[in-house]
Amino acid sequence: MKKFYILILLSVFNVISCKSIEKINSAQYEIATWRGFKSAAISYTFDDNCSNQLSVAIPIFNDFGIKTTMFVPSSWIKDWTGLQSAADNGHEIASHTVNHINLRNLTNDQQLPEFQNSQKDINAQIKGHSCITIAYPYCVKGNDSLCSTFYIAARGCQGYIESKTPADFMNISSMVTGTMSKIQTTQNFNDKVEKADSINGWCVFLIHGIDNDGSYSPTQSIVLKSHLEYMKQHNEKFWIATFGDVVRYVKERNDAIIQEISIKNTSISLKVTVKLDNSVYNYPLTIRRILPKTWKSATIVQNGKKLIHQVSTKATSKFITFDVVPNNGNITISKQ
Repeated sequence: MKKFYILILLSVFNVISCKSIEKINSAQYEIATWRGFKSAAISYTFDDNCSNQLSVAIPIFNDFGIKTTMFVPSSWIKDWTGLQSAADNGHEIASHTVNHINLRNLTNDQQLPEFQNSQKDINAQIKGHSCITIAYPYCVKGNDSLCSTFYIAARGCQGYIESKTPADFMNISSMVTGTMSKIQTTQNFNDKVEKADSINGWCVFLIHGIDNDGSYSPTQSIVLKSHLEYMKQHNEKFWIATFGDVVRYVKERNDAIIQEISIKNTSISLKVTVKLDNSVYNYPLTIRRILPKTWKSATIVQNGKKLIHQVSTKATSKFITFDVVPNNGNITISKQ
């Protein structure tokens, strides 16, 4: 797996951006391509607020502890309470415009309220959460300048697996599932995630109808359940997250700077920063650092709070792996 490296030089305040680290061979720090050093990212997205999504599909995903993204046309919603419950359980409620209209037929002045008012409606109805991503109706791309004013990323449906960094965040590819697609069986789903694993990529599924709800290209709930069983069995390979969380991780990972503040015999102080909006980009990055040879183990804290971490051995070296939110204060790794 191609990794992102950061070399900490002998001068204490030397800083190297993540954007140039691939040129460096020797490293103290490594930022995971995908959270938890998983080899692929997987996202399950739903369009159109079809009737069986909340009643049938979401409970299945809840049983597996998997969070999805629900792209909803805000003028179509009859059950905001159900969407609020899904959001409170970790699912992302995102925009599918106001009226699910083909953007190709709209002028820029007509597109603007579709982007703006959908986000406004969702934020007003779904308490405690923010609408930060959008999916284009009929997979027709809108005006980038207008759309990016409100959303950090947009989803299309070009039908391919994305690379570790999408070429166009305002038109990220997804793959339609169900009877109108080539992804209908459990094996079809499994083959796609394995393909993502082989290229270190990001697989985004696009689901509409569920079972016999009369919606477009229905996917069978029994197929989803069987596929999620497969994902559970191969949990070590796949990072499953909402569409918005994967976007935030990628942008933070590519922008991150690690700076060591001090190195002592029993402690190492550092900070992780990004030049992004903290109110949106506050998702944890997974980082790994090699420990000094005399250290058998270590603990790690940020602002007095212990960070979730793991100490492991590879060859003759020990590493500490931890998740940290950028721009959230200094971090101290201490010899244990």
